[in-house]
Amino acid sequence: MPPPLGEIYDGGLSIREGGVYANFVSSIDGIVALEGGAAASGGVISGRNETDRFVMGLLRAFADAVLVGAGTVRAEGGKALWTPDYIFPAAGEAFAALRRSLKRDTTPRLVIVTARGDLDPSQRALQVGALVLTTNAAAEQLRKALPEANEVRGVSDGDSIGVDQIFATLKAEGNETILTEGGPHLFGQLVAANRVDELFLTVSPKFVGQQGQSFGLIRGVDFGRTLKGGRLLSVRLADSYLFLRYQLDRSPSPSGGG
Repeated sequence: MPPPLGEIYDGGLSIREGGVYANFVSSIDGIVALEGGAAASGGVISGRNETDRFVMGLLRAFADAVLVGAGTVRAEGGKALWTPDYIFPAAGEAFAALRRSLKRDTTPRLVIVTARGDLDPSQRALQVGALVLTTNAAAEQLRKALPEANEVRGVSDGDSIGVDQIFATLKAEGNETILTEGGPHLFGQLVAANRVDELFLTVSPKFVGQQGQSFGLIRGVDFGRTLKGGRLLSVRLADSYLFLRYQLDRSPSPSGGG
């Protein structure tokens, strides 16, 4: 990394070429998404902590593409962009230098997965442009609705989109090193398919509580008693926030697992 980034991160960081890694922020009680996933949860849970925002920008700076579900785009809405400098402008030049050294494009490609095609074309991220992966049934309508800056791909004949279909398209586009920022439904599918190499998890020193509308890191996937494993690679501490890095077990679940 360029020296300014190493100084802020308090050490070096490397991401394996071709790796798939995830980044989330969680409360102490394990909540990642608020209001049924319809709210812009990350900033609330993190309290917009500057170190957390820096780590988000740094992880984006390593990626060929940032992969998110449509629910995450709807929840963030408005003016949100999935670029390094948007989330932490103070390190924008250093992020750009890192991308040049990695021979990356100026900004990572935003890739949105949506089976229903439920996207608001007025959102800033869609004004700038994204690669939108959807079903063949929804593709034509999305092409008409979204700004020309977007590329819409129908990748499924059914009413859902499989993980293999997502990654086949990403690879064909030359996107090898992938960051996913959720949401919990998409992340659950990726973990269940053994597609995630590493997880970067910020634990915010806050409690959210739970009344059925808030939930944790994975949604819609049940591993039963065959739990998924991970190995802790590093721990950093800043302002009572924990910054954890895990290597996830990508071995197939034994027969009879959830």
